[in-house]
Amino acid sequence: MFLALAIGLLGGSAFVQPALQEELQDRTDAAEALAEELRAEIDDLRAQIAGLSGFADAALPYLTAGRLLAVPVVLVTQVGVEDEVLAQATEALGSAGAEILMTVSATALLASDEPAVQQQLAEILGAPDSAPEELSGLAAGELAVRLATPQAPAPEEDVLTQLLSGGFLAPVGSVPDPTTLEELGSPGQVVLVLSGGQGDEPALAPEAFAVPLVEALSGLEAWVAAGESLSTVFPYVALVRAAGLDGVVTVDDLDRAAGGSALVLGLDRLLSTGQGGDYGVKDGAEPLPPPP
Repeated sequence: MFLALAIGLLGGSAFVQPALQEELQDRTDAAEALAEELRAEIDDLRAQIAGLSGFADAALPYLTAGRLLAVPVVLVTQVGVEDEVLAQATEALGSAGAEILMTVSATALLASDEPAVQQQLAEILGAPDSAPEELSGLAAGELAVRLATPQAPAPEEDVLTQLLSGGFLAPVGSVPDPTTLEELGSPGQVVLVLSGGQGDEPALAPEAFAVPLVEALSGLEAWVAAGESLSTVFPYVALVRAAGLDGVVTVDDLDRAAGGSALVLGLDRLLSTGQGGDYGVKDGAEPLPPPP
């Protein structure tokens, strides 16, 4: 009986197996053909994106040239922000005729867990009894007041100077000179705050410093903008948008030419009408603002 069963199985497989192999081969061929079609479509889309990016790089600066002529700008970035974001922001503001007074970067020392560093920061802020986790937010608030104050304090009382000296802020480029420090808070000044970045864990989380800085500046009725890259791992602009602040410009693709142009046009509208806006491609974003 078992012999007959084995013979039957072998005999049946002689007819079934070729048919099954043929069907599997047909499916494999179809899948490979579909994959090839999809690869071709992806190549076409990449070519289209490259063409659009090239057009944007060439055309958009003409829309923004001279739009921020002689507008004073302070750039505040932080450790971890991609180089492309700062470069695009600087280039866009420069081509629009803005005057960048200074660029500083918030360092990881603002979130240090070293007691000696925390004590130093607390003393600079005049808050020796504050909890360590509150210090970076307090620093953001004090910096906002300094940037929005039209009269420079004495050097020994200047929180900006002390934060720079302590390494909590680092100059990007030249160190601010006394003349620059006196110009801070001048009428029509814009503060651009950059955050976000790549990696597993931020050295300084956006919600620890950048978001409170934007909120504090907005509360002081300063002109303020917030920017991040298109591919940032750490959400920043979304947090600013969720705060529901009035008169704030946000750009979520500031590593792209379109983002740089949106920044300029958005600031132009902000200075002209007091109306902020959310620009880019992520949730809550509006189309690129039209030239006023």
